[in-house]
Amino acid sequence: MESLFAGFTAVLDSGVGGLTVLKDLRAKYGECDFLYLADGAYCPYGTKSASALSNRLQTLLTWFESNGVRSAVLACNTASVFIGNLRRRFDLPVYGVIEPTCRLAAQTTVNKRVALLATNLTVKSGVYDGFLAKMRIETVSFACSALVPFAENNAFNSAACDIALHNALKNLPQANADTVILGCTHFPLLQDKISAYAGNAHIVQCVTDFSPSVFETPAANDRVECRRGKTIFLTTGNAPQINKTASVFCPEANFAHVDI
Repeated sequence: MESLFAGFTAVLDSGVGGLTVLKDLRAKYGECDFLYLADGAYCPYGTKSASALSNRLQTLLTWFESNGVRSAVLACNTASVFIGNLRRRFDLPVYGVIEPTCRLAAQTTVNKRVALLATNLTVKSGVYDGFLAKMRIETVSFACSALVPFAENNAFNSAACDIALHNALKNLPQANADTVILGCTHFPLLQDKISAYAGNAHIVQCVTDFSPSVFETPAANDRVECRRGKTIFLTTGNAPQINKTASVFCPEANFAHVDI
């Protein structure tokens, strides 16, 4: 396995949500090799305890390192909450989505008031509030873990999804925010429905600051990890189920099961 994933950049999420980040990465760095891992066995991340999720992420990054992965992108806001600890514990570069997304939101807000839609754990962590406060931006948070399963199971158009959206976002129009952060990578899959509550606010999707340029070797001037532009899709969960969901917006994805 080591030779198979040597030089790959791992893109990690609890399920299909991180495919929105992968799509952007592949558009920017089409020559890079990516390993997308949907950790379906532990989905959703946003309702797990902090200690349980921290331990799980350490297990996954250990697996990445042992299989030759060159860097890891946490294409998940909840996972990105733990990026500081992961960077201290592991040698491979680890990239998240929270700080880059905050910088993007700071460029769009005029009234310096931003609404954050995120999982319960992300909201509770206060990480977004902290980064945005440094830029003198006020955050109004909405805990929306209940929305994740509808994105994960391709149930966007169900009546149950509409009810969950209303319960989670009914107060969003009164937040007086001119920018709404989709602080969960699953939420762009629900953006059309979320827009009905966001009104004229600018909607910001998650981004990462990953760049393969940090791996350039000056002597050879060669991006050693970017050779084939290949993507491999793995899941710790139910492969047929995730393939069914992913086929709606990522037809080329073909997930295989892996035990980690």
